[in-house]
Amino acid sequence: MTWNEGPLLGFDLETTGVDPCSDLPVQVALVRWDPRGSGYRAVFIVDPGCEIPPAAEAIHGISTTRARREGCPLGEAAAIVHWALRKAQADRVPVVAMNASFDVTIAAMLFENFGLEPLVWSAVVDPLVIDRKVDRYRCGKRRLDALCWTYGVALGSPHDAGNDAEATLRLARAIARRYPEIANCEIGDLTRLQADWHRSWALGYDSWCRENGRPGLGPEEFGWPLRKASGQPRATDAWAG
Repeated sequence: MTWNEGPLLGFDLETTGVDPCSDLPVQVALVRWDPRGSGYRAVFIVDPGCEIPPAAEAIHGISTTRARREGCPLGEAAAIVHWALRKAQADRVPVVAMNASFDVTIAAMLFENFGLEPLVWSAVVDPLVIDRKVDRYRCGKRRLDALCWTYGVALGSPHDAGNDAEATLRLARAIARRYPEIANCEIGDLTRLQADWHRSWALGYDSWCRENGRPGLGPEEFGWPLRKASGQPRATDAWAG
């Protein structure tokens, strides 16, 4: 069985902003697909304990008032996410996340801030990183909606964590079907390859930005699936636990 035919855990966050080293979740989605029928779908609002900026609210529609009224406390959300990701790790279930370095870094920062054990990110599938590698010269944007269109994947209302997580799972499987070399890659090897592919892309993009008078990438942006900002470990060769 290839990794795309077995259980997968989709992970997505809606947040207070676009800086994974400082912004916080306002909605969490954990969607586990399992051909044996033991999957689940957990989507919930989080109270980040701070004001949600209007620009962020305009994207995902979650206001500070709603988050305070409906959201679970940030520490409780961190514990739920930690349990689900650690369980996936123990079960050798790959975590699937679009632009994984964003969501994974936020999760790792939360775990550190709440005294939770760091996780080893040794089985991560990122459709964005893989698509950049397998179809490098395709023109156009590579946001979730654009990739779903390219691979014929249904996407519900975007910027809802549950819809995005489910679409990302479908997208990962669709890419694996189109490119058998991705499906046939052992998940640990695929994770290590994605780290290399992301770094190669980041080096090229950073060079292009600087040559065209634009700000380049920060040093932490070359890391995947975890941006190196807080001493957290990068992906390793072995499963933990």
